[in-house]
Amino acid sequence: MPFGINAETLTVNLADLGSALSSNRSEQDAVQRLVLDKIQRRLNELDLQLSNNELLLQDELTDALVEDGCTSTNIQNMTTEVLLSADTGISLTIDSLFDPIELSLSLSATVNTRGRARQVFGVRLGSCRQLASDSFNFEATGPLGITLDLEIALNPEWITDDTLRITPQITIDGELRESNIVVDVDDSLLRGLLERFLQSEVDDLFNTGSLRTELSDLQNSLNEQISVNGSDASFDIQLPESDDEQIIAMYELLTPQARFPLTVEFLQQYRLEILAALIFDDQERIVEILEDAAFCQLTEQLQVEPSPHPVFEIDNGNCVASDTRREGLLYGDANCAEPFDYYPTDFAAFCATALDSNRLGNAQSNVTELQRWSTSPGSLFELGALPIEGKAQPFITRVNYKNVTTERGNCSLEMRIYTNDPSGRNQKPLIALHGGSWQNRGTGFLGIENMATHLADRGFVVFSPFYRLVHDSDGSPECHNATLSELLTDVDDALTWVQQNMDLYGATGKPVVFGQSAGGHLAAHLSINRPSQIERAVLFYAPTDFEDFGSQIQRGEYTNEVGVKIMQRVTGTSTDTFNLQSELVRKNSFPSIVEAQPNNYPPMFILHGESDTLLPSRQSVRMCNALAGNVEAGPAPYNFNTVSTRRTFACDDRGSQLHLIAEGEHTLDLCISDELCFAGSPASAAATADSIQQMLNWSAADTLVTYDTTEQQRTGSGALSLIMLLMLFSAVLRRFNSLNTYSNTHR
Repeated sequence: MPFGINAETLTVNLADLGSALSSNRSEQDAVQRLVLDKIQRRLNELDLQLSNNELLLQDELTDALVEDGCTSTNIQNMTTEVLLSADTGISLTIDSLFDPIELSLSLSATVNTRGRARQVFGVRLGSCRQLASDSFNFEATGPLGITLDLEIALNPEWITDDTLRITPQITIDGELRESNIVVDVDDSLLRGLLERFLQSEVDDLFNTGSLRTELSDLQNSLNEQISVNGSDASFDIQLPESDDEQIIAMYELLTPQARFPLTVEFLQQYRLEILAALIFDDQERIVEILEDAAFCQLTEQLQVEPSPHPVFEIDNGNCVASDTRREGLLYGDANCAEPFDYYPTDFAAFCATALDSNRLGNAQSNVTELQRWSTSPGSLFELGALPIEGKAQPFITRVNYKNVTTERGNCSLEMRIYTNDPSGRNQKPLIALHGGSWQNRGTGFLGIENMATHLADRGFVVFSPFYRLVHDSDGSPECHNATLSELLTDVDDALTWVQQNMDLYGATGKPVVFGQSAGGHLAAHLSINRPSQIERAVLFYAPTDFEDFGSQIQRGEYTNEVGVKIMQRVTGTSTDTFNLQSELVRKNSFPSIVEAQPNNYPPMFILHGESDTLLPSRQSVRMCNALAGNVEAGPAPYNFNTVSTRRTFACDDRGSQLHLIAEGEHTLDLCISDELCFAGSPASAAATADSIQQMLNWSAADTLVTYDTTEQQRTGSGALSLIMLLMLFSAVLRRFNSLNTYSNTHR
């Protein structure tokens, strides 16, 4: 269920509420203080006291006449105390507005009633005749346990394009779990009779049948009131107008499964439909929206005009210029000496594969196209902070680099190979690993195709393998629910395949490895575990230190629920029981491995955003410092940048670099419009583009050069820097809160 809103159940007991109220004065969060103040005022209005995490309800009754024919009771005074135990809890379950809201109350109480009454016993002989009377003291004490279940169907209805009307319908049910209230009357002439009478009244009141009758009457009364009041009982929800923060939040929520780059125009056009589908938990509609022809066509506007490498064909025995619109043998040289088999891929065919999770990355889909060359429309998307316009569109071929038998069948893994010249020689190999939280392919491969255009332009043959996934929301079923160790085995096998076959594609030498996000972790894995076989490593916002990340979660320093769930899924364990000393954590905590012998590992180019709310930039800082031999006190500081757009650091004397973008979010190399870059402001996006250009130069250089000074692109004076910092914090918090609202409600 890639887009479903998972039902969340919130349970609060009196102990939780008591602790919160008692600490309210010291609560730092102003909003939470306000909420707790309102709860306390409401308890006071209802004469409810919360003491020692137990709720006390007190009630007094005086001079009340209870008649029953000729027999009557006058309650002269009565005091009742109901003490709810600390484990009394309320559970609230919300799936979506389309499904009923479920509220459960598990009530455990002790009832203590004391009073004085006058009882008159009589018979009707024409008229009532008194037989006996007595005044007495009484008490009724004992435990009471009740379970109440309330269901509220909201009956949502769109009354305008952007307004949702809610008309609630209530269903109430309950069950008496326990009732052992014992009546005791003090000495009187009619003690036995009175106790039997009062006990009978108590037993009649406290039984499941009576309880359900009372609840049914209450339910009918509430629903009749709603029906009578009509529109007064309904309320309207007007969806907010579109703004940048909302678009970014929707983009980040939908992107992992969207399989296509979402455009601003698309999100604005389908915004209300997407929000409605999220509210109604209409997963099929979301998938339908994201996989229809309109979606495919709208993404085409993100593409630049193709500029393919010159190709040739033989015509009447002559080698003449050709183009990539025809199928057959083409040549990459003007002498027509090196043929390659080519077929065109139109945008519709590209969409058909990219939208189908069972086909993307599956080498058994479109088997007739394996080891043939084409050009991919995906390499024309203008998605990055560094523009691709004017770059030659690379050629692409697909190969089946690995088959593995799983409990679900044969997982057939595809590798895509990009080059500007299929007939070229002496090119440099590079292995590019897609991101996607180790569980998605989706738009991850488009990020690789975008970068492949830049890399091929610098003379690389780019080998991009797909790998198994740790979840079942993407990829073919046979490749689902793999362990992290199995993913690492896949990329190890991909490296071996490249080493054994790169010469067939004109590449020689040790490969550079490149990865974004989870792909950066996989690239780091190859660099750490097979360092002598890797030339250099490029890590973009990569999780490189599982131990430090897990420690941050356990200390409460990292609270992004999306990131926590990703870590739980990839490690296969709850972060509460996350063993920081386990073999899995130890093997994927690269800084502590590198720190001991940093010269044993290849140079690294590391890029990370300091405003990354999904993965803290300290992951990259620790990796840079490890290359210097001191994780805690290396050249890169852990403090937040307050004076510049970008900071760069020489991590070692072998050419390793760290680039930190102050405003950069996760996927900071991505722009979905000129105004919406995850690098931040236009100045920050320009700095990110420059860092990516430096990465390309660094990757392609025959010899790495080092530099001694730390570069900082300043934003102004100290006062201006302070203003920028406050604005940055405000923007980050707004984006983070907006994303969390969508993620926590709809994931």
